[in-house]
Amino acid sequence: MKKINVTVVCAGNHAYPGCAELLADCPEVNLVAQPGGLNEAGIWVALGRSDVLVLDEAVMEQAGHQAIRSLHEYFPLIRSLMVVEGEHEYKTLAAVSLGVQGVIGRTSTVSMLRKAIIALYSGEAWLSRGLAQPLRNQLNQESELTCWTELSADLAGRGRLN
Repeated sequence: MKKINVTVVCAGNHAYPGCAELLADCPEVNLVAQPGGLNEAGIWVALGRSDVLVLDEAVMEQAGHQAIRSLHEYFPLIRSLMVVEGEHEYKTLAAVSLGVQGVIGRTSTVSMLRKAIIALYSGEAWLSRGLAQPLRNQLNQESELTCWTELSADLAGRGRLN
C-alpha cells in the first residue's frame, strides 16, 4: 500500500497526545506538514501534497467555518478528519456540514486514529461510535431535519462506526 500523505493542523490545546507524533510511528503514514493553523506560510503547498488532513477542532474556531469550506473547494480530493473534545452531536454536525468526512474524539487511541485515516483515504466516511450514536438519536427525534437524516443514511452507507 502506498503511504498516505497526511498534514496535521493543531491550532488549539496540544493536550491531545501529539497527533503528529502518534502518526509518525505509523508505517502507512507520511507526515507532510504540521502547521499550527491554516494561515501559516506553506500550508497550501502542504495541502496540495496531502491525501488526508487531520484538523483539531480549534482550527474551526480559529480559522472560521468559511476557511474550512474553502479548503474543501480548493482541494476537492483531500479527505479531512476532525479531532473533537467530548462527544457532542453539534460538533459532529458542524464538522460534517463543512465538508469534513471523518470525526473522532480526542480520547481515541492511536489505532483508531490510524484506522480513521486509512478509511478516509479509501473513500469512506468515519465517525467514532461515541460521536455517531448521539447524532443518530438526535436525528431520529427531529424528523423536520430531513437533510440531516439523509446525511446520516449516507454516512451509514459508506462509513464505519468504531
